[in-house]
Amino acid sequence: MPRKDLQPLHIYRLLPRTNCKLCGCPTCYAFAFNLISKNKRLEECPELLKEEFRDSYSALRKMLGEGERIEGSDHVLDRSRCTGCGDCVAVCNRALTTITKGGRLVQRPPVPPALKVIDGRLNVVEWSSCKRSVPGLDICNLCAEKCPFSALDLVKPEEPDEEDS
Repeated sequence: MPRKDLQPLHIYRLLPRTNCKLCGCPTCYAFAFNLISKNKRLEECPELLKEEFRDSYSALRKMLGEGERIEGSDHVLDRSRCTGCGDCVAVCNRALTTITKGGRLVQRPPVPPALKVIDGRLNVVEWSSCKRSVPGLDICNLCAEKCPFSALDLVKPEEPDEEDS
């Protein structure tokens, strides 16, 4: 199942469903939402790490992939699935030239590419070029939609730490 088709209920059915709160979420269903948005990791559920849930853990790992957030961006990449095909880069480069304002397309000033395949792996090389980094622009997710291997995902922006404020 492609990651973009995952629903919290698919995840929830494989969780221990104890609502123990040890993961920091009020319920296992809330934990499922957090797994999909990459705000939590499977390893944060102590119950799931028990031997009795080994099969569930394996199934969830396969469903969710091994993706990690690319530092400084909203992109999550599963390097085990990324082949470096460049489809995401191509669609991103085309999308960077236009923006939608008030329901109409407007030409955007030239910007450096946001994504680049380096040594066979996707990298975010210029986060400030990504439409997701610009406040007020339509949220773009074309790169993730175009990935034929479901290796790329986009998540909500990271919340600044209270210490950073």
